Amino acid sequence: MIYCNYCEHQNQEGAAFCGNCGKPLNTNKNQRATSESCQQSRSKASANGKSWVDSLNDYVGNDRPADLNWKVLFTDVFKKHSVEEAEDIFICGTHSTTPSAYEVSKEWPHPWLYSRVFLMFGIAFALLWVCCDMFGNPNALPGMIVVGAFTVPLSTMILFLEVNAWKNVSLYKVIQTFLVGGCASLVITLFLFSIVGSHELDFFGAFLTGVVEEIGKVVIVYWFLRRLGKLSILSGLLIGASVGAGFAAFESAGYALQPVISFFQNSGYYAAYGQQLDASAMMEAINQSIFLRGFLAPGGHVTWAAISGTALVIAAKAKGKIDTSLFTDSKFLRLFLIPVVLHGIWDSPLSSIGADIYMVPVALTVVVWVVVLILINMGLTEVSRITNR
Repeated sequence: MIYCNYCEHQNQEGAAFCGNCGKPLNTNKNQRATSESCQQSRSKASANGKSWVDSLNDYVGNDRPADLNWKVLFTDVFKKHSVEEAEDIFICGTHSTTPSAYEVSKEWPHPWLYSRVFLMFGIAFALLWVCCDMFGNPNALPGMIVVGAFTVPLSTMILFLEVNAWKNVSLYKVIQTFLVGGCASLVITLFLFSIVGSHELDFFGAFLTGVVEEIGKVVIVYWFLRRLGKLSILSGLLIGASVGAGFAAFESAGYALQPVISFFQNSGYYAAYGQQLDASAMMEAINQSIFLRGFLAPGGHVTWAAISGTALVIAAKAKGKIDTSLFTDSKFLRLFLIPVVLHGIWDSPLSSIGADIYMVPVALTVVVWVVVLILINMGLTEVSRITNR
């Protein structure tokens, strides 16, 4: 048997092209030996037991070997790109720029624009920080908080836009989902908390928070996917990530605002005693909140909601329709359990383990991106199957 280097499909000896994706097969002796070596490695791995990645791959429902091609997410970041290339990405998804099914690439995407968005927002944040910290201008403070809180969630959302090989969701739709969907998911979440009440973040409270917040987001993701009508794994990832990015950005802005509120609440008290508060402590607290939440953002709400969006798509494609019955479908619940559990662990007392290096959140970020990469692989397999019909 010969394995295809592109889609891992097994082909008969002597075949020149893959029977699944149509790509040329490796046929010389050395390449055959490599293929046989890969087979032996797979057999050996199977005999010795599956790795946690393989187990996760099976749980997610991928019928191919786990292809964690994570390096492609960074390979083009440091390459030079033209303004026209960026514009081509930003104008995707319109009636005149959406490619036909046969023009869609089956290869792993090489996103890069997200890094430029991150850089632009980072520069804007730095300039606003100079206005606030060096020149003491309070007028720039709201902008600094908003730009700082939005930097990483928006950049991660753009990465998912680039990963969508179908290029059938416009930037206008993505921004709409980010703004309206992010705010709406916060409203739904607060409504649910008004019913179940707020709890201390012990194990019960943490997992209850995970359930409530993930339900709050997935309800809005469902609404946007139903209106979108373009059901695919990659578009599910994108719409989910857009809602999650909005949720994360507005939540982070709120946390960054807390030191400002505390400062002004205490300023009156100190003034009554003829004392003056030091604003540098407030600025330090704002920066710490923005940097910490920005550092952890790629492993949080953005990716959790992206998985939930994909769960809805997979369940909808299996049922042949998208309606509220998906929320009780086993295919949806199986995948939706992943962000709920990860969110619960993130907020639980377990996060205190190695807290000085944020060991638990970083480990959970690795796990959630393994799941996302598996889903991207499934999405590209879906592209291959549809376009090869």
